[in-house]
Parts: sequence; structure tokens; C-alpha cells
Amino acid sequence: MITENYYGIYENFVPYHVCEDIVKRALFDKEEEGVIQEGINKQVRNSRIVWLNDLWIYDWITPIVHQCNKELGWYFTIKDPEKIQFTIYRENQFYGWHRDTFKKDLNDQRKISVVIPLSNSDDYEGGNLEFYNSLASPTSKEEKIIFDEKTRTKGNIIIFPSYVYHQVTKVLKGKRMSLVIWYKGESWK
Repeated sequence: MITENYYGIYENFVPYHVCEDIVKRALFDKEEEGVIQEGINKQVRNSRIVWLNDLWIYDWITPIVHQCNKELGWYFTIKDPEKIQFTIYRENQFYGWHRDTFKKDLNDQRKISVVIPLSNSDDYEGGNLEFYNSLASPTSKEEKIIFDEKTRTKGNIIIFPSYVYHQVTKVLKGKRMSLVIWYKGESWK
């Protein structure tokens, strides 16, 4: 496992053939527009998604999320995950700075976010997953952007607290596909 401040990366977690199976499964379903909490806003997010609820994917991912939660010292109380989001970013698509947890979630809040790249890193240009290394908003004057090349590697699993600001930069060429899963727990205290 590789740890950098606000995230952990487990390399080669999902074998290539399993990544391919997930892509085939997801592309079988109808795509829809990716939205933010307020709805569609292409100034903030421009991507396509497919919702999955395949138990075998949860069974594969959940143990490593619990392991990371302990190894990185978060010890968040988490429950079952939400539906799995298969995300597609085509040329000129992106998702600007955001967090995955929301203040208005009164009973359960997203605590841990998971991203699994499903495309080969040379299948697209741009489309980098970046983290903002601060609890402050990324609009502050001192930028602390973290990019790790390993977040582009097909089959790696990237795990981070849902309150960490992150973004997917604009895809300049090709297509970037990934899985995103959120694990909820009772509201922050």
C-alpha cells in the first residue's frame, strides 16, 4: 500500500480481466448524465455514468476499504456502501473540485470514497485524479495539489476520506473509465 497524506493506493488490486468484465457489464446498461448535488451543472461536472449494484463487486472491494480505514488510522465507523457509479469521461469532460460528503446528510454521511481506474493510462490524455492537500477549499491562494501517477493505473484502488477535495481534470484525448463507490456512516460528530 502507498500512503500520501489524504489517500491510500493499493496497486494491482483488480486484475485486468476483471476490469474488462466490469466495463462490459457497465456498458450494457444505459448511460445518464453525471450530476452534482444541485443537479446538472456542466460548468462543474461533465461526465456520463451508469449505476451498478453487483454484489460480487461489493464483496471484492469492501474488505480492502475496512483494511485501509484501519491502516491509515481513520477508524471511521462505516456501514454498507451506496450504489456503484461507473463513470465515463470522454474528450473535454471533467469533474471540478468537489467533496463527496454533504453537510445536509443528517443521518448517514459519506465517509470513505473509492476510485478504481478501468482504462489503461495510455488510452487517454488529461483526466487526472487530483487531491487538494488541505481541508480548506481549493479556491484559497496557496494551492496544494497532489497528483500521483498511480491514480491512473488500471486496476489500482484509490481510497480516501470523502471530505477531501478532489477533481478529475479535463480529458484532452481518448476516454477515461472508472468505478466510484462511497461508504457511509453515521453523521460526523
